[in-house]
Amino acid sequence: MLWRAILDGAPDAILALDGNGRIAGMNAVAEALFGRTMVQMRGQTLDSLLEKSSALPACLTAARQAGPGMPQRCLHIGLDGTPVTLEVTVTPADGVYNLDVVVLRDVSGRTELEDALIETEERLAGIIANLPGIVFQRMQTPDGALFYPFFTIGVRDILGYSPEDMRVNAEGCLEVVHWADRDEHMAAIRSSAALLEPCVEEFRAITRDGEVRWLRGTSRPQRLSGGEVLWDGVLLDVTDRKRIEQRLEMIMDNAADGIITADEHGCIENVNAAVERLFGYSASELVGGSMGLLMPEPYRSTHADYLSQYLETGESRIIGNGPVEFLGQRRDGSVFPMELATTEVRMEGRRLFVGIARDVTGRKQTEAALRESQERMHTIATHLPGIVYQRVLKTNGQLIYSYVSEGCRQVLGVEPRELLDDPTLFVQALTPEARDSYADALQRSARFLEPLDEELCVIARNGEMRWLRGRSRPRQMENGDLVWDGVLLDVTDRREAEERLSFLAYHDPLTGVANRTRFIELFEQASRRALDRRERLAVLSLGIDRFTIINTTMGHAVGDQVLIAVAQRLQKALKSGDLLARASGDRFLVLLDGLATKRDINRAVDRILSQFHVPVVIEAGEFDLSACGGVALYPNDGDDASTLIRNAEAALADAKSQGPGTQQFYTREMNDLATRTLSVQNRLRRALEHEEFVAFYQPQLDLQSGAIVGMEALVRWMDPEKGIVPPGDFIPVAEEYGLIDAICEQVLRDSCRHNRAWMEAGLAEVPVAVNISGRQFQNSRQLIATVQDVLAETGLPPRLLELELTESSAMSDANTAIAVVQMLKEEMGISCSIDDFGTGYSSLSVLKRFPIRKLKIDRSFVTDAITDPNDAAIVKAIIAMAHALKLKVVAEGVEVVEQLEFLRRLGCDQMQGYFFSRPLPADAMEELFRSGRRLPLATAE
Repeated sequence: MLWRAILDGAPDAILALDGNGRIAGMNAVAEALFGRTMVQMRGQTLDSLLEKSSALPACLTAARQAGPGMPQRCLHIGLDGTPVTLEVTVTPADGVYNLDVVVLRDVSGRTELEDALIETEERLAGIIANLPGIVFQRMQTPDGALFYPFFTIGVRDILGYSPEDMRVNAEGCLEVVHWADRDEHMAAIRSSAALLEPCVEEFRAITRDGEVRWLRGTSRPQRLSGGEVLWDGVLLDVTDRKRIEQRLEMIMDNAADGIITADEHGCIENVNAAVERLFGYSASELVGGSMGLLMPEPYRSTHADYLSQYLETGESRIIGNGPVEFLGQRRDGSVFPMELATTEVRMEGRRLFVGIARDVTGRKQTEAALRESQERMHTIATHLPGIVYQRVLKTNGQLIYSYVSEGCRQVLGVEPRELLDDPTLFVQALTPEARDSYADALQRSARFLEPLDEELCVIARNGEMRWLRGRSRPRQMENGDLVWDGVLLDVTDRREAEERLSFLAYHDPLTGVANRTRFIELFEQASRRALDRRERLAVLSLGIDRFTIINTTMGHAVGDQVLIAVAQRLQKALKSGDLLARASGDRFLVLLDGLATKRDINRAVDRILSQFHVPVVIEAGEFDLSACGGVALYPNDGDDASTLIRNAEAALADAKSQGPGTQQFYTREMNDLATRTLSVQNRLRRALEHEEFVAFYQPQLDLQSGAIVGMEALVRWMDPEKGIVPPGDFIPVAEEYGLIDAICEQVLRDSCRHNRAWMEAGLAEVPVAVNISGRQFQNSRQLIATVQDVLAETGLPPRLLELELTESSAMSDANTAIAVVQMLKEEMGISCSIDDFGTGYSSLSVLKRFPIRKLKIDRSFVTDAITDPNDAAIVKAIIAMAHALKLKVVAEGVEVVEQLEFLRRLGCDQMQGYFFSRPLPADAMEELFRSGRRLPLATAE
């Protein structure tokens, strides 16, 4: 009776078969499964009771051959026609009863759970397979051996090897790892295994083609129950991109059931072998002990009270209510989930309890893994900037979506449920061009089962245009359906950036017109057309006159507005086939097309330059501009764009030298001049580096006493190859290319050093006059700082230094010049003079405000003063005016005695010129000081 009650209380069907395969006994579950009582079935074979198509007999044979530890599964059709998945276990006869025990367990619910997990795994694997990188698994056995049980197919895409070809060497290192990285890589793995800390994977790998690629990633170790260390990791090909995805792996464990009988006090009376395996106790240790021994706290301490309450009230959540989930505790103290079915059996006046314990650790792990898998898939799908989907093409041609992530709401403005209900919403969102390419690509992927690469433009519900890019691999299901698991990433920002970069590669970012690269590219097309039509092209280089004044006075923001307005006006003046480009700064290039005659060329150039006859009006005001132009003709002046541009710019430079609003056509002489200028410019830079500029000194003499009262420092270029280079050959170039400041500074430093040396030697104590460029006066802070540094470095007293600025420089920005001269005089004790007086446009009202000490009459007036009455009158007027303003007057360029006497008669204070001395190098000037030579005194009349 007891064993009958135990068997009937078991949730599985149990049969006993004799040596001939006939049924000797069965429990109530087996009777319900086959719809017959034990009396009806005793002595019968299973084959005689089942349909011929039943798979159970074959499964029984397989289970008998496999042994008790290897259950087999098969599909059985129940009495009501419902398919049931059975797990069949056969325990062979033990020699005492000579009966085989057959256990038939209904695992349909587990199968559904496993199917759900497999489906989720396949979906997740599909997504992972379409994301870049290599997902891998590494195992270290307890004896330290390493092997890699798993690689994704990405290893073929990145390294060219199939997963099966990824082998390890004797030390357990992957053979693809570069030999130079192996020691470090293996050390990281061993350290990770010892500390159970994440392993940073970074090494070079050799592809099948011999190419070296860098892989980087992280793997996380965990120690398994058997002592093994298992790493799950991801390697990204960081040679091309750095995107990491993880591959998830599930492990399911199955546990056996245990049968326990206990008395009404909860004392264990009997257990089977499965209980020993399940809880880790031997039967002798359990029999006589409390059921609470198999439970963790708090169930263990409350078990007796719970059982007493049941015996009194008959109420229980566990007893008599079928399988319920519970927690078990093994001998080693570990707790595990189990499914416990407890029934009460009354026998011979005794109340016994039969408990069937099933380890559901595997099922719980499967459920947790399923939830984790779904959560991770949801997390990945939610955080990816795009749409994660599963697209299904049914055998009837219908295209549906079985899964769509939340991203479709942000990308398309469509709820996921809407797209699942109406798959055509995605196609409707595509632009017409994208719709056609999408249909063709999908059809080709379905036909050849090849990856589907998509780059689609969609219009969201709010009218916003977005770009999607993705890749998915099709797989064919058993029912013939095709499934694509993939990701459509939102690459709108990247696409717009690419278009912006493409635009900037060929256009000027400020004005939006073509740049030099685009100009050269389109010139090639225009030149071929011109040759076919036997016409000419003109390349016009435009430069806005005095544009730097706008930037300096109004600011660069206003200057940019002017450039934009000029570009827009020039663009409107172009004819079909013409092209406007901005070369740099205020320089524009115009390609004039369709020119047959010289007259056509002149008209086209005049049409462009005439755009500057009308003032440019912008928000900041009205600007009356002019521009110079240089023209080079194709094919006369060059057969390629670069040559024509260079020649047009040479013509522009020549035009600018002739004044604002000038235009010039290119001639070969211009190119020669430009070449020479460029050569001088390059040589000037080297000369500055090598300090080849030195000061020559021309004495200044008092016309009454004849004594040397000062000297002017004049720059000379001591070229190691050509000797002394005349100032006229390099000063204009230095001024044009902004090198004059550095030259003036070298002369200033040279002059102060020499004058200090002559003063200390007792030879002379007279001021040295150094020329300062207009650019230096505009940057007054830098000028003052430079003068202070030079005086401090050389130790020259400030009273022995005089700074000269030309009349044109002084009057170009008079207020600034006056302030700088005043500062030099009051704060530093340095006097200033105006050089080349008479050649500019001085205002007397401005001149009287200058705190200067002397004026220097330009040599052009002194030279002809004794022969030209006009020049004589000018010299006389300058001397009279200077004396009226209490200024000293120095006459430059005195070469003959007649000029000297003329100046003495007018009361001029000082002179300098070849009559007394040419400009002298420092050593010659020192000899002049030592000689004590003077100017001859005036003869008595």
